[in-house]
Order: sequence, then structure tokens, then C-alpha cells
Amino acid sequence: MGSRQRSGLPLVDALKINVMRLGFHVSISGGFSLAVQRAYELGCTCMQIFSRNPRGWTVKPLDAADIAEFKTLREKWDIGPVFVHTNYLINLASSKPDLYEKSIEQFVVDLERTEHLGAEYLVTHLGSATGKDPAWMIERVSSALNMAMKLHAPKATILLENTAGEKGDVGYELEQVRDVIGRLRDSSRIGICYDTCHGFAAGYDIRTKEGVDSLAKKIDDTVGLDRLKGMHLNDCLRDFNSRVDRHWHIGEGKIGLDGFKALLNHPKFKDVPMIMETPKETEEDDPRNMKTVRSLIAKPKK
Repeated sequence: MGSRQRSGLPLVDALKINVMRLGFHVSISGGFSLAVQRAYELGCTCMQIFSRNPRGWTVKPLDAADIAEFKTLREKWDIGPVFVHTNYLINLASSKPDLYEKSIEQFVVDLERTEHLGAEYLVTHLGSATGKDPAWMIERVSSALNMAMKLHAPKATILLENTAGEKGDVGYELEQVRDVIGRLRDSSRIGICYDTCHGFAAGYDIRTKEGVDSLAKKIDDTVGLDRLKGMHLNDCLRDFNSRVDRHWHIGEGKIGLDGFKALLNHPKFKDVPMIMETPKETEEDDPRNMKTVRSLIAKPKK
């Protein structure tokens, strides 16, 4: 890996062109220090990772030397913020008592690991419970978060991610996210991470400047723009309001280039760190998506 050159422009030059923080979800295979090197080579100025295997309950102990190197390299290369995504098995809305209890326990594990890494944010889906109405799930999720934060007072900020609304998900309407936050005993360490693919599939149309304006107003009117700490920048393979979560390459899906150009240059979103979770079918996919996004960002006026 060390022999590969960083994709695109050098970091300092990239930041001169656009101050927006851009990154990818990158693999932690081989350690966290290798993850930050992967991010650097892709031209990232922020990044997202898992802190462990996302599809299993087994938790591998953190390696102190690896964490120290991770922190050193991200400071050296000015990569931040760092987002950690929770384990996929965690379901804070589950109607199954055993899974619900284990989800709270494992959420705390992910929160503690996020803080050991020195990462700023822990991103979580709200969860799902097939056959239950949103009001029931909202209460369930807020109770889970209250218990988790009682067990471990967070130092990192917890970000609630909007969903596409498939398979009994809750959180596909921003009002639902607002209602979860409103039921928390302490929401001072709570923010949101808005996913563009999920939002589009759930009925938030950002294909035009007017649509992006509408989204900014909706976020502000519900959870508040001050809570928007990051965005997952993904095109959508499926149709608008399809309720189907299928991420796609920037500008190549149903949102399209015009929508992303409007979003990336919108005054309410231009300072929000953007993480791409686009498909990684070949080694060229990430560099291509980064190049596309950079090309859409207006250069600052001299």
C-alpha cells in the first residue's frame, strides 16, 4: 500500500480549492493505522470506519500501538473528523427483548471504542421492528439511547442516521428523528448524519436547487441545522420515494449531477463533512467518485 500515490491533488492543494471535508468509509483490515493511510491515499480530509467486524458480535481488543499510530497519522495528514459506524447487528428498535438488551450493550461497546480511537462521532441507524408503528419504535429507540448514555456518559457525539424506510425501519422521516431526540434525557451529545440516498428513497427530493433548499429548511425546522454534523454522500440506484436503500456512484444514479452540485455548493451544507459510502467494485471507484465530487464544488472567488 505504501507504494501507491495519493489520488488526486495533494491535501494542502485540495484544501485551497475547497474547504469542504470529503472522505470515504474505508476498511480497517490490517489495523486502524492502515485505514487512515488508505484514506490519505484516496485524498480524504475526513473518513469513516467500523471499529470492529460490523456483522458479528465478537469484539477484538484494541491494540494500543495501532491506535497511537492511527492518531499520529490522522494528525499528520489533517484527516478529520473521524466517523465510526456502529455494528450492523445492533437494533435499538427491536421488539425482541434479548436482541434489544444486547443492542444496548453493544452500542455502549461501540461508543467506548469510538472514544478510545479519539474519533469525534459515532453514527447509528435507529433500527427497525416489523409490524410495529413508528410511534412505538420512536419510544423504543429513545429508551435504548437513554439507557446506553446512563451506562456510559458519551464523550464522542452520537449521530442518528436517517433511513430509507424499508423493512420496518424508523427514522425515514426527519420528524421521527426529531421525536427520538426530544425524548432523550440529555441530548447535548446527539446530532444527525443525513444520508442522501436514504433521504431520496424516503421522499426528500434533492435533484434541484429548490429541492436542496427545501431539505435545508426541513432539517432546520425539525432537528435543527446545528445538529447536522455530517452527511453520507451517496447517489440512489432506485427511484425517488421507492423506500429502497441502494447506494450508487455520485451523479450516476437517480439524484444525478445537478442535484449533487446544488447540495455541495449550498450555503447551509458547504461546511458539513461529507462521507461517501459508494460501491467499491473496483479500485478505480473511489478515486472516480472523489474526482466527480471535487469537480462539482465551486472554486472560491479570489
